[in-house]
Amino acid sequence: MGKNYNGQVGEVRMKPEAFVADWKRKEVSDIQKFIEGSDVVGLVDVSGIGAKQMLAMRASLRDLGVKLRMSRNRLLKLALADASKNKKGVEQVSDIFGASQFALLASSENPFKIFQMLLESQTQAPAKGGETAPYDIIIEKGPTAFPAGPIVGDFQTAGFPAAIEKGKIVIRKKHTAVAEGDIISAEVASALTKLEVYPITVGMQLIGAFDGETFYLSDVLNIDMDEFRGNVQSATAQAFNLAFNTRYFTGSVMPSLLSKAHTDALGVAISTAYPSESTIKALLAKAHGSMLGVAGKSGDGVDDELKEMLGNAASTAATQAPVEEAAESSKDEEDEEEEEASDEDVGSGLGALFG
Repeated sequence: MGKNYNGQVGEVRMKPEAFVADWKRKEVSDIQKFIEGSDVVGLVDVSGIGAKQMLAMRASLRDLGVKLRMSRNRLLKLALADASKNKKGVEQVSDIFGASQFALLASSENPFKIFQMLLESQTQAPAKGGETAPYDIIIEKGPTAFPAGPIVGDFQTAGFPAAIEKGKIVIRKKHTAVAEGDIISAEVASALTKLEVYPITVGMQLIGAFDGETFYLSDVLNIDMDEFRGNVQSATAQAFNLAFNTRYFTGSVMPSLLSKAHTDALGVAISTAYPSESTIKALLAKAHGSMLGVAGKSGDGVDDELKEMLGNAASTAATQAPVEEAAESSKDEEDEEEEEASDEDVGSGLGALFG
């Protein structure tokens, strides 16, 4: 009981609840389960895709572990809102709905790979009157599959340079049926379909995806994987070069730094005549060479055995001198090139790492 607008006591009538069909409740509940049971949830624009193409695409995507759930946009939004109670963040998918027809996508793959899958699943479809030409639609010169008949008139009505030659319909010269950006007329669309020219690319477009933590829009997902892989490899090489030249110790650089340190230490030990297990052979060889050099300056005060050794050493030196000189020259050139390349790589590495 309550008061009416005249202040009189009377029965207050409650506004009845809006009737919701049982099938809609069940549909929203099923979609909610579909969302909550998925690692990645995406919104896909499926407008303009014919039934035949849609069946083929869904089958190919299903084999790749990608599922689609189609329904009315309003029911999809309601299901996303309900699912957000248990799957925080998924409600962001609702924010990118537009006027097109959409479907929800579910997969365990990462969003970037899903985007590429959808691109690869695109197919060509016949043009319809009123559509815009995505590029210059060109009809090549040559015979068609049609025998002489009334269909030649259809081609001519569409503006194609068609004629009958030797009992077959031919296109007499290369012809631009529709320029890029122009509207395709119904006559031209029909003629193109007869010639099996399908200029319209149809496919699902991933508008956005949520992976349980991050929401990605299509402009972020649309990357060239080959270019990206090349950039990563280049950045890795530059970072390694920078770390090596600045002696920055990491797990990947450490073996190369230790190898260089060992070589440098060995050179210092030999030049300072520091005896060790690693240097003793080189030091003895160096001492032997020095001894032969001193003996060679002693003249007649050298015994026969030493003279023989000096003769062999002189012969060997004469043979090896040109080879060593050429090798030393080549090494100097390589060192200069490596030094220049190293300077360039370090600069590039700094730019890549620190912007």
